Amino acid sequence: MCLQGMHHRVSGRLLGGGVIDDEFNVTKSEVEKSLLREAPSESDRVAVEEELYRDMLAGGTQVTRKLFEDIKRLGDKFCQSTTYKILTRTTQPSHAISMLFVSFMLLVLWPNIIGQSKESSGDCARLQPRASVLVSLAYFGSFAMHFGAQMWMTFVSGLALYFNLPRHTFGRIQEILFPKYFSMGTGLSVVTLLAFINLQRAAHPELKTASLHNWDPILLLQLTTLALCAILELTVWLYLAPPMLRLMHLKYNFEARETVGQEIGQFSGTENVQLRRSSPYQNVHKRFRQIHMLTASVNMGSLLCTFVHLHYLASRVELH
Repeated sequence: MCLQGMHHRVSGRLLGGGVIDDEFNVTKSEVEKSLLREAPSESDRVAVEEELYRDMLAGGTQVTRKLFEDIKRLGDKFCQSTTYKILTRTTQPSHAISMLFVSFMLLVLWPNIIGQSKESSGDCARLQPRASVLVSLAYFGSFAMHFGAQMWMTFVSGLALYFNLPRHTFGRIQEILFPKYFSMGTGLSVVTLLAFINLQRAAHPELKTASLHNWDPILLLQLTTLALCAILELTVWLYLAPPMLRLMHLKYNFEARETVGQEIGQFSGTENVQLRRSSPYQNVHKRFRQIHMLTASVNMGSLLCTFVHLHYLASRVELH
Protein backbone atom coordinates (compact mmCIF):
# COMPACT_ATOMS: atom_id res chain seq x y z
CA MET A 1 0.00 0.00 0.00
CA CYS A 2 2.80 2.33 0.91
CA LEU A 3 4.64 1.56 -2.31
CA GLN A 4 1.46 2.08 -4.33
CA GLY A 5 0.79 5.44 -2.66
CA MET A 6 4.34 6.52 -3.28
CA HIS A 7 3.98 5.53 -6.91
CA HIS A 8 0.81 7.61 -7.24
CA ARG A 9 2.50 10.62 -5.61
CA VAL A 10 5.54 10.44 -7.93
CA SER A 11 3.28 10.01 -10.95
CA GLY A 12 1.24 12.99 -9.81
CA ARG A 13 4.35 15.11 -9.50
CA LEU A 14 5.54 14.08 -12.93
CA LEU A 15 2.15 14.72 -14.43
CA GLY A 16 1.95 18.02 -12.59
CA GLY A 17 5.38 18.99 -13.88
CA GLY A 18 4.31 18.12 -17.37
CA VAL A 19 1.25 20.32 -17.01
CA ILE A 20 3.37 23.16 -15.69
CA ASP A 21 5.83 22.78 -18.55
CA ASP A 22 3.03 22.75 -21.08
CA GLU A 23 1.51 25.85 -19.58
CA PHE A 24 4.92 27.58 -19.58
CA ASN A 25 5.49 26.66 -23.23
CA VAL A 26 2.09 28.05 -24.23
CA THR A 27 2.71 31.25 -22.33
CA LYS A 28 6.16 31.75 -23.87
CA SER A 29 4.89 31.28 -27.42
CA GLU A 30 2.08 33.73 -26.83
CA VAL A 31 4.52 36.32 -25.51
CA GLU A 32 6.78 35.90 -28.53
CA LYS A 33 3.82 36.31 -30.89
CA SER A 34 2.67 39.44 -29.10
CA LEU A 35 6.18 40.88 -29.25
CA LEU A 36 6.38 40.16 -32.95
CA ARG A 37 3.00 41.83 -33.43
CA GLU A 38 4.14 44.91 -31.51
CA ALA A 39 7.60 45.19 -33.20
CA PRO A 40 7.46 47.34 -36.37
CA SER A 41 8.28 45.64 -39.62
CA GLU A 42 11.00 46.87 -42.01
CA SER A 43 8.46 48.43 -44.33
CA ASP A 44 6.79 50.24 -41.45
CA ARG A 45 10.15 51.59 -40.28
CA VAL A 46 11.00 52.83 -43.78
CA ALA A 47 7.59 54.48 -44.05
CA VAL A 48 8.11 56.26 -40.74
CA GLU A 49 11.55 57.49 -41.82
CA GLU A 50 10.19 58.74 -45.14
CA GLU A 51 7.39 60.57 -43.37
CA LEU A 52 9.87 62.17 -40.98
CA TYR A 53 12.09 63.18 -43.93
CA ARG A 54 9.13 64.73 -45.73
CA ASP A 55 8.16 66.65 -42.62
CA MET A 56 11.71 67.97 -42.19
CA LEU A 57 11.97 68.86 -45.88
CA ALA A 58 8.62 70.62 -45.83
CA GLY A 59 9.56 72.52 -42.70
CA GLY A 60 12.90 73.61 -44.15
CA THR A 61 11.22 74.68 -47.38
CA GLN A 62 8.67 76.77 -45.49
CA VAL A 63 11.39 78.46 -43.43
CA THR A 64 13.43 79.22 -46.56
CA ARG A 65 10.38 80.53 -48.36
CA LYS A 66 9.47 82.79 -45.44
CA LEU A 67 13.03 84.10 -45.29
CA PHE A 68 13.05 84.97 -48.98
CA GLU A 69 9.60 86.54 -48.73
CA ASP A 70 10.82 88.75 -45.89
CA ILE A 71 13.88 89.74 -47.89
CA LYS A 72 11.74 90.46 -50.95
CA ARG A 73 9.35 92.55 -48.86
CA LEU A 74 12.24 94.63 -47.54
CA GLY A 75 13.61 94.95 -51.07
CA ASP A 76 10.25 96.15 -52.41
CA LYS A 77 10.01 98.65 -49.58
CA PHE A 78 13.49 99.94 -50.40
CA CYS A 79 12.62 100.20 -54.12
CA GLN A 80 9.79 102.56 -53.24
CA SER A 81 12.04 104.85 -51.23
CA THR A 82 13.54 108.13 -52.41
CA THR A 83 17.03 106.78 -51.89
CA TYR A 84 16.47 104.00 -54.41
CA LYS A 85 15.10 106.45 -56.98
CA ILE A 86 18.18 108.63 -56.57
CA LEU A 87 20.48 105.63 -56.87
CA THR A 88 18.83 104.23 -59.99
CA ARG A 89 17.59 107.29 -61.89
CA THR A 90 20.61 109.55 -61.59
CA THR A 91 24.27 109.13 -62.48
CA GLN A 92 25.69 110.79 -59.37
CA PRO A 93 25.70 107.56 -57.30
CA SER A 94 27.60 105.79 -60.08
CA HIS A 95 30.22 108.53 -60.08
CA ALA A 96 30.44 108.33 -56.27
CA ILE A 97 30.92 104.56 -56.31
CA SER A 98 33.58 104.88 -59.01
CA MET A 99 35.44 107.53 -57.01
CA LEU A 100 35.28 105.37 -53.89
CA PHE A 101 36.63 102.41 -55.81
CA VAL A 102 39.55 104.39 -57.25
CA SER A 103 40.29 106.03 -53.89
CA PHE A 104 40.27 102.67 -52.14
CA MET A 105 42.69 101.18 -54.66
CA LEU A 106 45.00 104.18 -54.32
CA LEU A 107 44.88 103.88 -50.54
CA VAL A 108 45.86 100.22 -50.67
CA LEU A 109 48.72 100.79 -53.12
CA TRP A 110 49.81 104.17 -51.77
CA PRO A 111 52.98 102.87 -49.97
CA ASN A 112 54.06 101.27 -53.25
CA ILE A 113 53.16 104.32 -55.32
CA ILE A 114 55.27 106.75 -53.32
CA GLY A 115 57.95 104.19 -52.31
CA GLN A 116 60.17 104.42 -49.23
CA SER A 117 63.81 104.33 -48.35
CA LYS A 118 65.90 101.17 -48.62
CA GLU A 119 66.48 101.26 -44.87
CA SER A 120 62.78 101.00 -44.20
CA SER A 121 62.49 98.25 -46.79
CA GLY A 122 65.33 96.37 -45.10
CA ASP A 123 63.57 96.56 -41.73
CA CYS A 124 60.39 95.17 -43.29
CA ALA A 125 62.32 92.43 -45.06
CA ARG A 126 63.61 91.11 -41.76
CA LEU A 127 60.03 90.62 -40.63
CA GLN A 128 58.41 87.73 -42.47
CA PRO A 129 54.87 87.27 -41.20
CA ARG A 130 52.89 84.44 -42.68
CA ALA A 131 49.67 85.27 -44.53
CA SER A 132 46.47 84.40 -42.74
CA VAL A 133 44.56 81.31 -43.81
CA LEU A 134 41.48 83.51 -44.14
CA VAL A 135 43.30 85.70 -46.67
CA SER A 136 44.25 82.63 -48.71
CA LEU A 137 40.70 81.34 -48.47
CA ALA A 138 39.32 84.71 -49.62
CA TYR A 139 41.82 84.81 -52.50
CA PHE A 140 41.20 81.34 -53.93
CA GLY A 141 37.48 81.35 -53.10
CA SER A 142 36.76 84.72 -54.72
CA PHE A 143 38.80 83.88 -57.82
CA ALA A 144 37.15 80.46 -58.21
CA MET A 145 33.63 81.87 -57.80
CA HIS A 146 34.37 84.70 -60.22
CA PHE A 147 35.82 82.44 -62.90
CA GLY A 148 32.99 79.94 -62.51
CA ALA A 149 30.33 82.65 -62.75
CA GLN A 150 31.96 84.08 -65.88
CA MET A 151 32.15 80.71 -67.60
CA TRP A 152 28.57 79.79 -66.68
CA MET A 153 27.03 83.13 -67.60
CA THR A 154 28.96 83.57 -70.85
CA PHE A 155 29.08 80.09 -72.33
CA VAL A 156 26.31 78.07 -70.67
CA SER A 157 23.40 80.09 -69.30
CA GLY A 158 23.37 82.85 -71.92
CA LEU A 159 23.64 80.58 -74.95
CA ALA A 160 21.25 77.93 -73.62
CA LEU A 161 18.54 80.47 -72.84
CA TYR A 162 19.06 82.44 -76.06
CA PHE A 163 18.53 79.41 -78.29
CA ASN A 164 15.62 77.92 -76.32
CA LEU A 165 13.44 80.79 -75.03
CA PRO A 166 11.39 83.46 -76.77
CA ARG A 167 13.35 86.70 -77.09
CA HIS A 168 11.24 88.73 -74.69
CA THR A 169 11.35 85.99 -72.06
CA PHE A 170 15.11 85.73 -72.48
CA GLY A 171 15.44 89.50 -72.13
CA ARG A 172 13.42 89.58 -68.91
CA ILE A 173 15.66 86.92 -67.42
CA GLN A 174 18.82 88.78 -68.45
CA GLU A 175 17.36 91.94 -66.97
CA ILE A 176 17.38 90.22 -63.57
CA LEU A 177 20.73 88.49 -63.97
CA PHE A 178 22.87 91.22 -65.56
CA PRO A 179 23.07 93.67 -62.62
CA LYS A 180 23.66 90.85 -60.15
CA TYR A 181 26.28 89.22 -62.37
CA PHE A 182 28.37 92.35 -62.92
CA SER A 183 28.00 93.64 -59.35
CA MET A 184 29.07 90.26 -58.00
CA GLY A 185 31.95 90.14 -60.48
CA THR A 186 33.12 93.58 -59.39
CA GLY A 187 33.06 92.63 -55.73
CA LEU A 188 34.85 89.32 -56.29
CA SER A 189 37.50 91.00 -58.46
CA VAL A 190 38.20 93.54 -55.72
CA VAL A 191 38.48 90.80 -53.09
CA THR A 192 40.85 88.81 -55.33
CA LEU A 193 43.01 91.87 -55.97
CA LEU A 194 43.26 92.86 -52.30
CA ALA A 195 43.98 89.28 -51.19
CA PHE A 196 46.63 88.91 -53.91
CA ILE A 197 48.41 92.08 -52.74
CA ASN A 198 48.24 90.91 -49.13
CA LEU A 199 49.64 87.48 -49.99
CA GLN A 200 52.50 88.93 -52.03
CA ARG A 201 53.44 91.36 -49.28
CA ALA A 202 53.39 88.53 -46.75
CA ALA A 203 55.56 86.32 -48.94
CA HIS A 204 57.93 89.18 -49.85
CA PRO A 205 57.99 91.75 -47.01
CA GLU A 206 60.25 94.05 -49.02
CA LEU A 207 57.31 94.71 -51.35
CA LYS A 208 55.37 96.45 -48.60
CA THR A 209 57.23 99.72 -49.12
CA ALA A 210 58.96 99.12 -52.45
CA SER A 211 57.94 101.31 -55.34
CA LEU A 212 55.80 99.64 -57.98
CA HIS A 213 58.50 99.88 -60.64
CA ASN A 214 60.67 97.66 -58.40
CA TRP A 215 58.08 94.89 -58.38
CA ASP A 216 58.55 91.82 -60.53
CA PRO A 217 57.02 92.44 -64.01
CA ILE A 218 54.91 89.30 -63.68
CA LEU A 219 53.43 90.55 -60.40
CA LEU A 220 52.77 93.95 -61.96
CA LEU A 221 50.98 92.21 -64.84
CA GLN A 222 48.76 90.37 -62.37
CA LEU A 223 47.99 93.58 -60.48
CA THR A 224 47.10 95.28 -63.75
CA THR A 225 44.87 92.49 -65.04
CA LEU A 226 43.01 92.08 -61.74
CA ALA A 227 42.47 95.83 -61.41
CA LEU A 228 41.42 96.09 -65.07
CA CYS A 229 38.95 93.23 -64.60
CA ALA A 230 37.34 95.01 -61.66
CA ILE A 231 37.21 98.33 -63.56
CA LEU A 232 35.64 96.74 -66.64
CA GLU A 233 32.90 95.01 -64.66
CA LEU A 234 32.31 98.12 -62.58
CA THR A 235 31.87 100.10 -65.81
CA VAL A 236 29.29 97.66 -67.15
CA TRP A 237 27.45 97.50 -63.84
CA LEU A 238 27.16 101.28 -63.37
CA TYR A 239 27.30 102.79 -66.86
CA LEU A 240 26.37 100.25 -69.54
CA ALA A 241 23.80 97.88 -68.04
CA PRO A 242 21.25 100.56 -66.89
CA PRO A 243 20.88 102.32 -70.28
CA MET A 244 20.94 98.99 -72.10
CA LEU A 245 18.05 97.70 -69.99
CA ARG A 246 16.08 100.93 -70.48
CA LEU A 247 16.53 100.66 -74.24
CA MET A 248 15.49 97.02 -74.07
CA HIS A 249 12.21 98.02 -72.40
CA LEU A 250 11.53 100.63 -75.09
CA LYS A 251 12.37 98.14 -77.81
CA TYR A 252 10.10 95.49 -76.32
CA ASN A 253 7.22 97.98 -76.03
CA PHE A 254 7.47 98.73 -79.76
CA GLU A 255 7.58 95.03 -80.60
CA ALA A 256 4.72 94.09 -78.27
CA ARG A 257 2.39 96.45 -80.12
CA GLU A 258 3.20 94.56 -83.31
CA THR A 259 2.86 91.15 -81.62
CA VAL A 260 6.55 90.49 -82.12
CA GLY A 261 8.91 89.00 -79.55
CA GLN A 262 7.92 85.36 -79.16
CA GLU A 263 10.33 84.10 -81.80
CA ILE A 264 13.48 82.28 -80.70
CA GLY A 265 16.88 83.61 -81.69
CA GLN A 266 17.95 86.78 -83.48
CA PHE A 267 15.51 89.45 -84.70
CA SER A 268 16.90 92.32 -86.77
CA GLY A 269 13.73 94.42 -86.85
CA THR A 270 13.39 94.29 -90.63
CA GLU A 271 11.11 91.24 -90.71
CA ASN A 272 8.10 93.32 -89.66
CA VAL A 273 6.91 96.01 -92.09
CA GLN A 274 5.66 98.43 -89.42
CA LEU A 275 8.82 98.16 -87.36
CA ARG A 276 10.98 98.52 -90.43
CA ARG A 277 9.24 101.79 -91.27
CA SER A 278 9.32 103.10 -87.71
CA SER A 279 12.25 105.51 -87.26
CA PRO A 280 11.94 105.64 -83.43
CA TYR A 281 12.08 101.87 -83.23
CA GLN A 282 15.06 101.66 -85.58
CA ASN A 283 16.93 104.28 -83.54
CA VAL A 284 16.22 102.44 -80.29
CA HIS A 285 17.13 99.11 -81.86
CA LYS A 286 20.40 100.47 -83.24
CA ARG A 287 21.38 102.10 -79.95
CA PHE A 288 20.49 98.94 -78.02
CA ARG A 289 22.63 96.80 -80.34
CA GLN A 290 25.59 99.16 -79.92
CA ILE A 291 25.50 99.10 -76.13
CA HIS A 292 24.82 95.36 -76.09
CA MET A 293 27.85 94.67 -78.30
CA LEU A 294 29.99 96.95 -76.15
CA THR A 295 28.82 95.14 -73.01
CA ALA A 296 29.61 91.76 -74.55
CA SER A 297 33.08 93.00 -75.58
CA VAL A 298 33.80 94.33 -72.10
CA ASN A 299 32.65 91.03 -70.61
CA MET A 300 35.03 89.12 -72.88
CA GLY A 301 37.81 91.53 -71.87
CA SER A 302 37.21 90.84 -68.19
CA LEU A 303 37.15 87.10 -68.95
CA LEU A 304 40.50 87.45 -70.71
CA CYS A 305 41.92 89.16 -67.61
CA THR A 306 40.69 86.25 -65.51
CA PHE A 307 42.37 83.78 -67.88
CA VAL A 308 45.67 85.66 -67.53
CA HIS A 309 45.53 85.28 -63.76
CA LEU A 310 44.44 81.65 -64.11
CA HIS A 311 47.56 80.99 -66.18
CA TYR A 312 49.64 82.66 -63.46
CA LEU A 313 48.17 80.34 -60.82
CA ALA A 314 48.54 77.23 -62.99
CA SER A 315 52.21 77.99 -63.66
CA ARG A 316 52.90 78.01 -59.91
CA VAL A 317 51.07 74.86 -58.88
CA GLU A 318 53.39 72.27 -57.38
CA LEU A 319 52.12 68.87 -56.27
CA HIS A 320 54.19 66.99 -53.67
